[in-house]
Amino acid sequence: MAEVFKSNKVFFILYGIFLIAAGIWQVLWSPTQIFLVINGANHPFSDTFFQYFTNVGDGAFFAAVIILFLFIRYRYVLIGLGSFALSSLVAQGLKRLIFADVLRPKAVFEGSSYAVHWVAGLEIHSNNSFPSGHATTAFAVFSLLSIILKNQLSGFLFFTLAFLAAYSRVYLGQHFFADIYAGSLIGVSSTVFMYLVIERLLERNPKNWYQQNILRL
Repeated sequence: MAEVFKSNKVFFILYGIFLIAAGIWQVLWSPTQIFLVINGANHPFSDTFFQYFTNVGDGAFFAAVIILFLFIRYRYVLIGLGSFALSSLVAQGLKRLIFADVLRPKAVFEGSSYAVHWVAGLEIHSNNSFPSGHATTAFAVFSLLSIILKNQLSGFLFFTLAFLAAYSRVYLGQHFFADIYAGSLIGVSSTVFMYLVIERLLERNPKNWYQQNILRL
């Protein structure tokens, strides 16, 4: 595990800073205060950008990355499938079984005097707020890409992309900050866990096809 963090230190250092800073913020401020600050810092350009960029947190984006892995190495496909399955199972299980009654901002602020900014034409959900599935997927897939590439510059890029995807969920009014915070923990921990487990299994059972790809058939 130490090697995984060492070889991807930029991503994990930035993520560690995020966890600490965001954790302190949530202790000092209420969920509604944090939401209103992020949601209130809106701009027409940001409305358009986040409305589309938030889609990188969709399962379809993760699936596209896994398909791309078919052209690189099958071992990455296995790790990607494991990360996607575990992170989705945990996030959706928490969202629909344990925290099924947790409301999203739309339901919480409905009828209130707060001037919440809603992006025109965007469907805003009301239920199953915790945790954020999009934040889970974004941090799962981008932490996986960072681990695979082992490049410090890409680690910075991938953290930024994961953060922006998660941030978009609060900006767009789909989630509270705690939802994306928890989602990031689920996504990163699921990826690291599945990477370590599958890599260990492949090392114990070496097969040539693990290193091949679909182009070598």
